[in-house]
Amino acid sequence: MATETKTHPVLCTQCRQPMDSPVCCAGCGALNALPPSMFTYFELFGIEQTYDVDPDELRRKYLDLSRSIHPDVAGRNSDQERKQALALSSGLNRAYDTLRNPVSRAEYLLQFAGGPSPADDKTVPGEMLAEVMMLREEIDEAARASDAAALKSIKADVTSRHDEALARITAICHGAGLADPAAQKELRQQLNAIKYWNNLLDQIPTPVET
Repeated sequence: MATETKTHPVLCTQCRQPMDSPVCCAGCGALNALPPSMFTYFELFGIEQTYDVDPDELRRKYLDLSRSIHPDVAGRNSDQERKQALALSSGLNRAYDTLRNPVSRAEYLLQFAGGPSPADDKTVPGEMLAEVMMLREEIDEAARASDAAALKSIKADVTSRHDEALARITAICHGAGLADPAAQKELRQQLNAIKYWNNLLDQIPTPVET
């Protein structure tokens, strides 16, 4: 399994017991004074750093931690405690939004592995850009003609291409490891590609059946 790392337990600053998450102590309820940015998104939820995230476990941990760090929790009445809780809540929300989505999760793992960012490498596989331009023209023509059947067919085609890119992203993240520059390059291209497919899907108007 690619990119799998064990997290290291953090001791609570109040009761000195190991914490499942560095955000909040499940034992005494104390908040961690360290900012979320000092930990990986996986460490914030106390899970292994791997592409294979269990969505149910992630959501359960997110809800549990969100309740624990909520600014209105009893005993957090000082301005400092509320500001700290708000900062932790913001960091936790950002981490959850990233890890629950398979594309943004792959993007995060690539970034963590030191791979190219979208600004560093804007390339896509093969002749994809020409295909995207052709599909955009087909969408415009079908929309102007109010051709519901054509729009439905185009949407099915673009959805298939999107799903193929997502399957390839998943396969790369399950591969030999994102430390490999070749794997990083291919993953970057597929992540760039899936953005194009998502944009095309957003451009396709909902067909009106007559």
